[in-house]
Amino acid sequence: MLNKKTIFTFSKRNPHKFLTGFTLIEVMITLNIFIFVFVACFAVYFLAQKFYQKAENRAETLQNGRIILERLNREIRQAVEIVSAFPQSPDLPSNPPLSEIEFEDGHTPSPFAYLGSDYYYIRYYLNEGTNEVIRQDRVYCFEECGVCLSYVRWNDFQIQGEEQISPLACDLEERVIGEYVTGLAIWGANLIDITLILEKNNEIVNLKTKIAGRNF
Repeated sequence: MLNKKTIFTFSKRNPHKFLTGFTLIEVMITLNIFIFVFVACFAVYFLAQKFYQKAENRAETLQNGRIILERLNREIRQAVEIVSAFPQSPDLPSNPPLSEIEFEDGHTPSPFAYLGSDYYYIRYYLNEGTNEVIRQDRVYCFEECGVCLSYVRWNDFQIQGEEQISPLACDLEERVIGEYVTGLAIWGANLIDITLILEKNNEIVNLKTKIAGRNF
């Protein structure tokens, strides 16, 4: 009986056969892709926020400008008389447009009806320090404002000796009508031109209107 010789064979395993991790190059590529996507997303978000903020600034300045012009339009149309003397043209260096307007109110303002005055006046002006348009209610008196009991027209006068005395303007109330105003120009006569320049965070808005008075 023949003896069978058992032969054992050994196979050498590939040490890299079962490795499942990433190589350094793959890690670097993945990291670069991640950074690119992150930067792109951040850039899109930043631009979206920038355009949103720009739109918000423009909307806010437009709203302020429209409030100012609508208020002026309504009250000037109802005015009895314009007190301010405006140039006929905005292009005269020697007589530039004004940044304020005063007129006689066409109604008795309810908060001040107790004064019993026949003449009430409204003044709008630009406060260049705060970039706000201010509205004032006022009356005119020959006495000091704190003790005034008799109210007169803005262009009345008294003669004391050889001197002509003009009345004093007494402000009753002052409040802000609009903000972000960097320029206010008013000119004209029967047809009043008004230009507004508003600015917020470098977003500039220009508005113009023409107002025709009914009573003057």
